[in-house]
Amino acid sequence: MNKFFYVITLLLLTVNTSCEELNRLTVFELDYESNFTVASTTIVDIPISLETPPVPTNSESEFESNNTSSSLIESIQLKRLRLIVENPNDGDFNFLREVRLFIDAEGLEEAEIAFAENLENQDSQIIELETTGVELKDFLKQDTFTLRAATTTDETINEDYDIKVDCVFRVDANILGL
Repeated sequence: MNKFFYVITLLLLTVNTSCEELNRLTVFELDYESNFTVASTTIVDIPISLETPPVPTNSESEFESNNTSSSLIESIQLKRLRLIVENPNDGDFNFLREVRLFIDAEGLEEAEIAFAENLENQDSQIIELETTGVELKDFLKQDTFTLRAATTTDETINEDYDIKVDCVFRVDANILGL
């Protein structure tokens, strides 16, 4: 009876470990970057909407390089989104009170993907936004998508700020039909 118990336990551990390994093989990341500019302003507390240029997804080639295809994608979610001040060189995000980022693609309804609220003056050139956890596979299966930033400032800024948007998406797919 003890041998039977040990065999069953060993089998369960092997199956569990194999499933975890397979799951790791079916998950990969996609990185995308885009930019927008916050124009100098003397007005504060008024929402400003800024759109990025279309971001090409190259999704089919990205999926193929990870041994899958768009038909085998189970889920895509935003893992991380950072905003980085690229210009001015000494600029920081102290002028922002809040920011929300939205994704849009042809034929789909815009969705909020990340946000930061009640930003304190941290003298930081990089802020990481909280992700909303929405399903994004339909957006990233498109040829392109656009991002829209809705910002509210709490300080005036005397020059334009060029902001880089750095996105990392987590893709969960069936690899080679597994």
